[in-house]
Amino acid sequence: MPEPLLTASAMFANAARFADAYHAALSPLCAETGLPPAAADILLFLANNPGCETAGAICRMRGLKPAIVSFHIDRLVGEGFLQRQPVPGDRRKTALVLTEKAAPVIEQGRRLQKSFADRLIDGLSEEDLAHFRRCVAAFDRNIERIRTENSKGTEIQNP
Repeated sequence: MPEPLLTASAMFANAARFADAYHAALSPLCAETGLPPAAADILLFLANNPGCETAGAICRMRGLKPAIVSFHIDRLVGEGFLQRQPVPGDRRKTALVLTEKAAPVIEQGRRLQKSFADRLIDGLSEEDLAHFRRCVAAFDRNIERIRTENSKGTEIQNP
């Protein structure tokens, strides 16, 4: 029997299941801190991605809507987990800086992220993981090519 096609629908469904499992893995952190999953995601994103400290970077890289990011940033600032600081040389941008209060949350979040990643790759060999990394790198290249073509108004042709 031939393998089923890898459809866009199947990819979206798998991505949604991944996100659901990830949020389930972070649920102890959310329960302990009272933070919603999106707020915990924002803290961990900022901690794990130096140089991506603006709301715009969070929106682009995590695929979140600006209104959602803004809402959670306001909450995180209000609760003392983040501070806003002007970006030197660009008065339109604001850097989001983690506070000391965020440190234990980030530490626990990183432990949960590592546990999630370890459980996700359970049963895969180093060879499997190397092959997976190559596939993801190819997906990344192809995604960027598709995005670039679409931003230039180029129509994508089916091969």
